[in-house]
Amino acid sequence: MTRSQERRKLNERYLLLKEWYGKEYAKTEMAAHTCQPTDINLIIQHECECLAAPEVGVFITLESRWREIVGEQLAVYAKPARLRDGVLSLEVRHSSLIRELAPSLDLIQKRIDELLGPGVCSSIKLIPSGSLSRGKRG
Repeated sequence: MTRSQERRKLNERYLLLKEWYGKEYAKTEMAAHTCQPTDINLIIQHECECLAAPEVGVFITLESRWREIVGEQLAVYAKPARLRDGVLSLEVRHSSLIRELAPSLDLIQKRIDELLGPGVCSSIKLIPSGSLSRGKRG
């Protein structure tokens, strides 16, 4: 049914109620039997959830809790760059740190599982800082 058809039906119903019960009672009945307003925040939240991949929300949480996950000192040298298909790409400040941090990846992954739940991150990949363009993050 098109919008104009819906409006026509509502108008017919209102006119009938108005004829039977009077103007005020007809308005009350129409208000009681029409759709109630919906909070716009709920609509926006629903639409945003449909637009974004689930990993985007997880990545935002991961990024905001990064210092808690790896600690202050390590967070200075490595930061999350992207989470895609369960693979977390970590940007390191210098390429020589890749070899230094590689043995710690299982500990980082375990900590992510503890704080964000198992299965969020299936593996971690270390990349030099600046390897990902801004458009490919997240």
